[in-house]
Amino acid sequence: MSQDKNNIINHAQLDWSDQSEPFSTQFDDIYFNNDHGVDESEYVFFAGNDIEKRWQTFHSEQFCILETGFGSGLNFLTTALKFSQFKQNNPSSQLQRLHFISFEKYPLEIEALQTTLAKFKQFSDLSEELIKQYPLPLVGCHRLSFNQGEILLDLWFGDINQQIDNLSGSALGIADAWYLDGFNPHKNPDMWHQALFEKMYKLSKLTATLATFTAAGFVRRALINAGFTMSKRKGYGKKREMLVGIAQQEEVKQKQVEQTEKTKPQQTDVAIIGGGIAGLCTALSLAKRGNKVTVYCADEQLGIGASGNLQGALYPLLNQQHDELSQLFANAYQYALNFYKQVNQQVPFSHQFNGLLQLAYDQTSHRKLESINKAQLPLSLVKWLTEHQTNALAGLPIGHQSLYYPSAGWLSPRELINSLSALLTTYSNVHIHCGCRVDNVRRQSSDTSSNWALITVTTVQHQTSTSKHQCIVIAAGMDTLKFSQCRAVPLSAARGQVSHIPSKGDLSDLKLTLCHEGYLTPAMKGEHCMGATFKRHDDCVEYREIEQQENHHKLKKCISDQTWVDTITTNDQAHVATRTTTRDHFPYLGELTNYDQLKQDYQAGKTIDLTLPILPNAYLITGLGSRGLCSAPLLAEILASKINQESSPIANNIYKKMQIPRQWLSYMAKNKPLKE
Repeated sequence: MSQDKNNIINHAQLDWSDQSEPFSTQFDDIYFNNDHGVDESEYVFFAGNDIEKRWQTFHSEQFCILETGFGSGLNFLTTALKFSQFKQNNPSSQLQRLHFISFEKYPLEIEALQTTLAKFKQFSDLSEELIKQYPLPLVGCHRLSFNQGEILLDLWFGDINQQIDNLSGSALGIADAWYLDGFNPHKNPDMWHQALFEKMYKLSKLTATLATFTAAGFVRRALINAGFTMSKRKGYGKKREMLVGIAQQEEVKQKQVEQTEKTKPQQTDVAIIGGGIAGLCTALSLAKRGNKVTVYCADEQLGIGASGNLQGALYPLLNQQHDELSQLFANAYQYALNFYKQVNQQVPFSHQFNGLLQLAYDQTSHRKLESINKAQLPLSLVKWLTEHQTNALAGLPIGHQSLYYPSAGWLSPRELINSLSALLTTYSNVHIHCGCRVDNVRRQSSDTSSNWALITVTTVQHQTSTSKHQCIVIAAGMDTLKFSQCRAVPLSAARGQVSHIPSKGDLSDLKLTLCHEGYLTPAMKGEHCMGATFKRHDDCVEYREIEQQENHHKLKKCISDQTWVDTITTNDQAHVATRTTTRDHFPYLGELTNYDQLKQDYQAGKTIDLTLPILPNAYLITGLGSRGLCSAPLLAEILASKINQESSPIANNIYKKMQIPRQWLSYMAKNKPLKE
């Protein structure tokens, strides 16, 4: 299969100079000079963009820097350290966050990165965190978080000429500054050309600046032709000159931008309907950005539905093509691992990310898993194991080959909910209302400061009240369909019962999570989780004895002729909940379509173009199915980025797959009627 089809990312080809400097054999150039690398980064990029002075008078909460080549991360670390020092010295500054976006076609291997950064002791804390979160070589965006969200790093792996088109955000631009880095323009022309510079210009804010180490005439002329005003200044060290610039907008565009600025609503007050993992992850992402967040949970406790399992498996949903679905879950999985580890550092919860085995228990599963193995994905993400290797890692005889996910495992959703809740209570801008059911949401046509009215009912006193918010996020699982604005979203309920079984005998030796038709976890506090049943279109959450036996039967069918499986005993301990599923396994995420207007236009025979009618400041996150533990943290971050008009950590083609009206558009293309 072709590299393009599999979206394979190749690592940088490195050699080391006599001075132990990293040297690219692909581009015949060094990454930096050991003795002066940091000083050059500060001089060329940080000072070249006059960033320190600009931070002192910056009037927005976030400063966004875009870089054309990540390399060893030296520019990022230099700037991130400067920002941390700025925050310490200016605690009352309006500027609160740094968003650093960088592109890299050939990322360093992690061992090379560790070797390279070990030389720079001044960055030791930041370097350690970077290495902890450093992504696998997978195409697309990888969001890394530092200092509890004060600093975000978006690493886009792939060709910048394609990946730059995935950047999103405000129509006013997203870049406050550009670092044009990369190897010598004459040796790496793909990063230094007119078409790319024009894309950069379109992404620039009115006051965006630019700096680069080169003074090449063709680079300067191309940047000027793209719209930048360029000038030369003294280069670093022995380099005679370098280039700096500013994105001067034409007069007409400037007037349009100024008018948009005057009318742009500030969406700072967000209501989240739903108290499960998706809702709380969204609340945390918004809280870190300073949004005022109010969570409404119909139950007396948070997360007692599908998010309330004792244990749940965490691993990605992959396929041979590594298409949009596989890319979404592979990158979401990496983000989730980092997210959960950071949450655990603050408020610990039970988990074990020591590996997971997906068993090839019959011919069908063997073909499926073998096809994933052929996708040429990184071995540190997933690899094929022999029967002997599977048995050894499991700690028990299994009798099957398997796919092994070295960093996967299990976590306790029930405890995670408590940890997220505890974290959210540390934010003064977050309020959580349990036992408060939202019965209806209504658009406010006359009040421009509060766009939505929520009709709430307390579940104990049955008191009805109305609260107003600028923005709503519906994260209510199957209850999403109770709202008229969401009534036609194609969601399906799937009942799931997870059996809690005592840890005794050989079963207590189980070391890793096993996935087959169901799953089986290692012990947590003397119990294992075995499950789960999957009953489509069944939303009953009453305990069923027959499903306890069904869970055990599935395990015995998939791992047959092993005495330890037969000796498992079940009782009446279980957790029952309803999963919210979609037909294509993609969740529903993003702006909520105005279904009534869409249906009216369709029935009137109007052409449905790319600009679909939306309900302003209304968002949806639902349909996470049985992989919510994997996808929820990244989906929440995507949503928070969209609400705050920041560049989102997701490729456009993947985000489009999650759009709310995708099924309706399919019906319309086939001239099928839409649901009333």
